[in-house]
Amino acid sequence: MKTPTILPCFLLVLLLSSCSSYLTSSENVSNARNDYEKILVVGRSKDNTARIKFENSVVSQLAEQGLNGISSYAENAMVDINKKYSDSELVTLKKRLMSNGYDGVIVTNLINTEAYTDVVPGGTSTAYVPARVGRFGRYLTYYPVTTWEPDQLKSGTKYIFESSLYRLAEKAGDNLQWVGRFEVKDPSSLEKTVNNYATDLTKALVKNSISNAN
Repeated sequence: MKTPTILPCFLLVLLLSSCSSYLTSSENVSNARNDYEKILVVGRSKDNTARIKFENSVVSQLAEQGLNGISSYAENAMVDINKKYSDSELVTLKKRLMSNGYDGVIVTNLINTEAYTDVVPGGTSTAYVPARVGRFGRYLTYYPVTTWEPDQLKSGTKYIFESSLYRLAEKAGDNLQWVGRFEVKDPSSLEKTVNNYATDLTKALVKNSISNAN
C-alpha cells in the first residue's frame, strides 16, 4: 500500500514565488505595435556594475527575439545618464540618436523603495503511519497523522522599478509607447535578478508593443 503525503502549503507558496514574475503592470500607452530597427537600452543606476549587467541582459534578451538592442554604456559619448537635460538638449539628443540609426529607447528607473511584510499562510501535512495490531507483528492498518504549520510573517525591502519604451520616429506629440511597473523583493543575486527582470521586460514589450520580434 502506498503511503500518501500532502505537501505543506507554505512550501508550495515558496516554490511558486521563486519563479514568479517581477512585472506588476503593463500598459501600451500608444495603443499601437510598431517595428524597431535599433533600440537603445538605458538602465539608470549609479552602480555601474548593475547598470552594465542589466543593459547587457536586456540586449541579449532582445537579440533572442531577433531585435537589435545597444546598451547605453557603450554609447557614453552620446548619452550621459547622470545629466539633467534641458528641453532643447533633449531635442538635440533625439536628433543625434536618430542620425545614428536609433528609432527606439528603453529607459529603466528605480522609482521607490519600500519596506514590506507578507503573511505566508500555514497549512497541514498528513502522513499515513502504519500501526501494529495484535501479536502478528505485521502492519495491518494505517492511521493518519496530521501536523499544522502556523502562518509566518516575512519582512524585507521591496524595490519598485519602471521601464518605458519611446519611439523616436514619432513625428508629433508624446513618443511614449509602453510603460511597465516591476517589483523586486529582497534580491539576493545581482545576476539572477537582472536576468529575470530582462526576461520579464522583453516578454512584455514583444507581447504588447513591438511587432517585428521573432
